[in-house]
Order: sequence, then structure tokens, then C-alpha cells
Amino acid sequence: MGIVGKEVGRFMQEQLYPDILGVLSDERLTVDDVLQCALGIFPAATAIGKPVEMLLLVQNLIDQPLPLRLAILTPTRDAQGNLLNIFTPKPRLEMALAGGDCGLLHLPITPQLPTPTGKNYPVRVRIEVEKPERFVRVRPADSGHRPSLLSISPFRIAALREIHFRAQVHNERQLGVLFDVLPGRFPPLKNEPMPRYEALWTVREDLQKERARAKEKAGEALNFVNRLTRKQVYPLLINRVKDAYGDGGLPLHPGEAIFLAKILTYVMQEGLDMEAGFSLAASQWFQHLCWLMAHDPNVVQNLEQLIKLVFTSVLHDAVLLGFSMVHHNAGIDFGDEHEQADHARKLTAALEGRMPVLMEYVYVPLVLAGVILNARMTMPDENPWRSLDAIQEARDGRISLAGIKFREVFDILDSLIADGERLLREMRIPRD
Repeated sequence: MGIVGKEVGRFMQEQLYPDILGVLSDERLTVDDVLQCALGIFPAATAIGKPVEMLLLVQNLIDQPLPLRLAILTPTRDAQGNLLNIFTPKPRLEMALAGGDCGLLHLPITPQLPTPTGKNYPVRVRIEVEKPERFVRVRPADSGHRPSLLSISPFRIAALREIHFRAQVHNERQLGVLFDVLPGRFPPLKNEPMPRYEALWTVREDLQKERARAKEKAGEALNFVNRLTRKQVYPLLINRVKDAYGDGGLPLHPGEAIFLAKILTYVMQEGLDMEAGFSLAASQWFQHLCWLMAHDPNVVQNLEQLIKLVFTSVLHDAVLLGFSMVHHNAGIDFGDEHEQADHARKLTAALEGRMPVLMEYVYVPLVLAGVILNARMTMPDENPWRSLDAIQEARDGRISLAGIKFREVFDILDSLIADGERLLREMRIPRD
């Protein structure tokens, strides 16, 4: 069952940084779930002796430095068997990409004799990453929100967009591009260009500007959140969880959807300020909302679309809050802060389509926490007794498919359901 049965950790706040790579490229390769990259070449045609640059966009998804090892792979013969000589001053490179940073590696290559004139010569970059054992994710693996500021000018952005970065994968961890060699020959250069790194966005300089811009929206964002009602949020969230889990290959029972939507609704409303150690202002989803409003103030006009944009952030906060709630209500330990954060990462990755959706990602801790909220988070026209009946029906259907270790989760669920029924009787809420 993974994280069940270990010591509970404190709340661990993850940050959300803007998606710089997405400004410049419509495609991306994700390596080891911690690095994103795309490859281009400029210019796409040259002649003997004239360098071109392979341009490798790299974006760090985590808060820790990423040691990178790159190998430039050039062909030695063309399709007709002719010898090729494509020179690069450093075929192998090593560098460390700072936590959260995004930049552009300029990798020069030069066709030299006896390379013949030709089209679509392939060149590749192999990318290896040394993944740290522990880290905090600072960007989602899919496309995140755009930056409000960049350290490069709009004209430079437009020029880089014209390169048409691609994520054409050749074998594992290899990106490739094509270029042409035209007739003609240039004299040898006195100084061959060397590989270099160009920072596009750094935590040290640009993050503070982004945070200041987002902070300006905090008051407006708080007013927006305070105006949200359960009647508005809950139906949209119950539809969203059904779609997300269904698309991931694990359709939800109606009872499961009810309690998933309850804990998510709680997070989007008063829940984070009601529970010790948590706050709306420090939550990932609220920070995400502020970032979005800094980029597009009208993003709050379409609540259904907004929920799609912040959904994984709300899930992340709900997982950490849910662990705390179940621990305090049932005395169950859920690992340290890193294990809980890792579970939140895996759950969101699964619902983004990057990992299998496991039954654990339905119940632990989301449905369990939702059951705790049953009496407190009664929705319009809901009978909380019937909701408990629905989750028991879901449990009965799932238990035959669950492994022996997962039975412990259902034991916890049974205990929380019994507590919930006792509370409904004490509150004198009629069954019908």
C-alpha cells in the first residue's frame, strides 16, 4: 500500500513556477519526470566551413540542481555511403541546471570536407540526467502557466519561436533535428564557436519579479475565492474528477466521486484555513490562481475552465490536507513530508496521464478525508446518509479487486464510515 503505516509528516509546501519552455516550443520531451527539453537548429541550411547551432531548450521541473550529461551524435555517412565530417568542438558536455531554471544550450556544429552537398542530414543530442533522491516539484510535467515576465525581449522570443523547436525522439533520451548542406565553401574560422548556455529564466532573478506580480493579485484572488459557493464549485469538481479518473483508465463509482469532490471543494473554500498547519494563502492552488490572474485577469470569468487549470494544484493540496485529517481522526501514520509529497506527485502525474491510475490514488487519502467531511460538507439536495451508503457500495465492488495490503485501507474506511454514521445520529439528521 506504499505510504500507509508510517509516521506522519508536516505540511510541505510546493511552489509553482511558470512554464518558460512552453513560450518557445509547442513540443517537449520529459526526461525522468524532472527535466523538459526541445531541440532546434539555426540556421537550418549552411555550407562547408560555416557553423550552425543546435539549440537545446532545457527546463528544470524541480527545486534541486540537475546534473546533465549531453552527447552530440553526428552521422559519419549519408544514405549513399558518402563520408560525412560534421565537426563539433565538444561532443560531450556536462553541466548542472540550477533548480527551477530554464535556459538554452547553444551547441555549434560545422560541416567540413569531404561532406557533400545534401539535404536532411540528421544530428542528435543524447540527454542523461542524474535525478536526486529527494526534491520538490516546482512545475507540472504538462504545460503550466505562462510567465508574466521574461529576461529576454519580445523580439528575441519571436525569433526563437521561428526556429520551431521539436521533440522528435530517436531512441531513448535522444532528440534529433535535420539540416542541409548547400553548395559553396567558407574559409576556416580563426576561432571556432564553443558551446554556451543562455539563461532564459532563473529563480535567483526572475522568480522574485514573478512573485511580486502574483502577490499584487492576492487580494483580488482572495475576494474571488470568498465569493465561491459550494453550489458553484462542487458540481464542476465532481464532473472533473469523473473525467480525470475515467480518462486515466479507472472510472469512478458515484460514491467515490462524491467524496473526492467533497475534499476538493473543502480545499477550494474554507478547508485550508480551518485545519491546523495549513492556510489558503500558502496553498499551491491559491498561488496558482494568483499566477494565472497576473497573466490573465479574465481567467476567473469561466469557472469551469479555471477549475481545469488549477485542478492538479487543488489535488496536491487535498492530498497533503487529507493525510493530516485522516491521521488526526483515525490515528494513521502516513510517512514523512517527503513521502507524502511524493505521493501527491505520483497522484497528479497519474491523472496527467504520465503514470497508471491506481486504486490507491482514489482512496488514499482523498476518499478517506472526504468521508470525514461528510456531515460538515453537505451539498444542496444531498442526503449524507445516502452518500455513506454509496461509498459502502463502492467499497463492496472494489474489495474483490484489491490486494491484501489494500484491505487495510478499507478497514480504515469502515471505521470512518461508522464514525460518520454516529455523527449523523448525534446531529439528528434523518436517514430519509
